Order: sequence, then structure tokens, then C-alpha cells
Amino acid sequence: MEVTGIILAGGKSSRMGTDKGLQELCGKPLISYSIKALSEICSTIIISTSSDAYQSFGYKTVADEIPGIGPMGGIYSALKQSKTEKNLVLSCDLPFVSVELLSYILKSSEGYKVTVPWQGNQHYEPLCGFYHLSILDQISIYIQNNNYKLPDLFNEITINQLVINNELDFYTEELFLNVNSKHDLATAENLMHNRK
Repeated sequence: MEVTGIILAGGKSSRMGTDKGLQELCGKPLISYSIKALSEICSTIIISTSSDAYQSFGYKTVADEIPGIGPMGGIYSALKQSKTEKNLVLSCDLPFVSVELLSYILKSSEGYKVTVPWQGNQHYEPLCGFYHLSILDQISIYIQNNNYKLPDLFNEITINQLVINNELDFYTEELFLNVNSKHDLATAENLMHNRK
């Protein structure tokens, strides 16, 4: 089964003050955790970024066709470069996302256009999910209408709202810990040291 991994490394990183995907976490660039998790499942990896700095990782990089519209723009531009129907999207700032979680999302995606973790109360984890290539046209319509909100798009497509909780054997509380700031980076560093 051919699957493309799409890593979202765009964004202004305003809270970090610098390009967060290149920040070091336990001696490795933050993005390397996303690369490692996806590379065990995906035949191809695309990095969504406008920065040349990511070319050193050896994967195809794709800049946003329409800059400044957030994750929807990154997903759209990278999907246009994908050669597979099945795609796993992962943000570069989710270092605790595991291969087990990604495999579970992929396994649960049959018959759906999008499969994303869901934590109730309209709270999705859209930057860690499955996106079928066939949603490109629908994303394009949203972009043309200047609506860049992924949850709005999800309301109109066949989506699997995948409940991820402690009943799953791979679940950890930090699974979706988002590293947005220096403080988050320090928290993640402590958690990783405690795991060893």
C-alpha cells in the first residue's frame, strides 16, 4: 500500500520566535521525530515549507501556493504534489505522535476521505490525520471562498472522527503535546528524559 507522508513545517512560529521544526529536542531537530514516525509507514515523504533549510533532510519540499492561509494551504499544496491516494499529514511540532497512532489512523481510514483524532467538543487534531487525495477539489473551493478552517471542511465530507483515549494501548497523555514555545520545548525535553 503506497502512502505519502506530508509534514507541515510551514507557519510563522511566532511563539517560538524562530523556525520551530529546526529547534533541537533531545539533541535532534524537532521535525526529525515526525520524519521517523512517518518513514516507518510511508513510501514517500513531502515537507510542506517555504524555507530552504529543510532541503538538508533529503526529502521533497513544497512551498504553499497561497502563502499565509495556515495549515489548509500547506495540506492543499502538498496534496497536489502527492502521487498516492492515501496521505498521512503530520505537523512538525508533535514529537510524541507514535507509529502505532499513525498506523491506527491509517487502518481506520477505509471508506473515508479524512480520518482525524477527535477529542469531543468540536476538538479535532487535524494536523495528525489521514487525507485522501480526492478532497483536493473541496479544499480548493474553501480556499476560493476564503474559508481556511479545516473543521468547517470536515462538516461537509465523509470523515472518521477517531476517538483516541486511554482505552487504546498506545495512548499516552502527551501524545498530542504541541511544541509551540520554548516552554513547551522544555516540557517535551523533560518528558522524553523521563521515558528513558
